Amino acid sequence: MKCLTCGRFCLSVLCQACLDSIPLRPSVREVMGVKVYCFYGYDDVSYLLNAKYYTIGSRILACLSDKAAHYFAHTFSDTQALHSLTLVGIDDFVRSYYSHTGVIMRSFAKRTAMKALYGQLKAGNQVSYAGKSLAYRQANKRDLSYTAKAKELVIVDDIITTGTSFSEAVSVCVDSGARVHFCLCLCNARE
Repeated sequence: MKCLTCGRFCLSVLCQACLDSIPLRPSVREVMGVKVYCFYGYDDVSYLLNAKYYTIGSRILACLSDKAAHYFAHTFSDTQALHSLTLVGIDDFVRSYYSHTGVIMRSFAKRTAMKALYGQLKAGNQVSYAGKSLAYRQANKRDLSYTAKAKELVIVDDIITTGTSFSEAVSVCVDSGARVHFCLCLCNARE
């Protein structure tokens, strides 16, 4: 197989040199009083994230997620607290042969002591926010519902732009009696 970035032979979709050249730009945003930990700047990975709508995107997201999860596992100050937390993905629904947030959750569950709970924070409205304005996002809510019994949560998504999806997810989970400790997001569109 060839590296998608440089074309060199490798056993993954990205060779180690190209993956290492993608800078981690850790940042924290706050949505409804909950911290959202982000790992990449949008400009650094946008060309790779656009592949998420294709089958190969699952492998690209896995490479980026593994790198971010490795960083998180080695820098998060209270790793003991992670044992009691459950990862839930925003609209964790299979599209284009896989779930974007499912791939991300798998990487973080593998690198930390958190458990991943798949398909429990579902959208009733299958609207796409890609390239849409804040007004459009606010007028077209995802109509999320949380049905699981897990109550100590970490919410996961691939990109944070305006924070609308995270706001809705936090509200739905809190209204169901859960406590959202923090959120994880691969890419911060404001970086």
